Amino acid sequence: MNRVLPILALLLFCGTLGAHPHAWIDLRASVLFTADGDVKALRQEWVFDPTYSHLLLEDLAVDQPDLDLEKALELMTERMLGNLREYDYFTEIELGERRLVPAPARNGSLHLRQRRLHLKFDLPLEAARPEPAQPLNYRVYDPTYWIEILHDAEDVIHLAGGGGCTAHIQPARPEPWLVAYAATLDRDQRAPIEDLGRRFAEVVFVECNPR
Repeated sequence: MNRVLPILALLLFCGTLGAHPHAWIDLRASVLFTADGDVKALRQEWVFDPTYSHLLLEDLAVDQPDLDLEKALELMTERMLGNLREYDYFTEIELGERRLVPAPARNGSLHLRQRRLHLKFDLPLEAARPEPAQPLNYRVYDPTYWIEILHDAEDVIHLAGGGGCTAHIQPARPEPWLVAYAATLDRDQRAPIEDLGRRFAEVVFVECNPR
């Protein structure tokens, strides 16, 4: 990933938000398996906080004033996922110590529910079998930490077709000095610490019984 990418420009956001991070995403995730028990894709749903959802809709009204909401959201979905593709959709996936690079996202959609925008997409992966000695693990994070992305506390990680598999979340444990440092950054600053957001990212481990 490019570590200096401004997340606000990437996702077409604007506004005058203050404290750092500037927005929050509740992440809902499903790991999709083949009939043979291999992982084949990671399905994600990003639920943006109400304030940022409102800002997005305001930008949408300015950018596409003549389109109905449904069509405008379709266009924004294509633009978002097209921009995110270069950065692996802010998703880091590994099998053991081997990095898995996702294929272009599929089944993208953007919907408005209860004042919050929901961005959904699937990330296809090469077939891989996570085992106790070689688990699948993933992180989803904005490298600059302009947006905090954490799994929805009211949801679970779904294992679709993954009989005999388990998933657990390892919470982020950033050092206190790093938390204090991140809080000092305003919207016009870029952290000199490479991959700042990775320090605040949860890690999910998926393990399956050996064949």
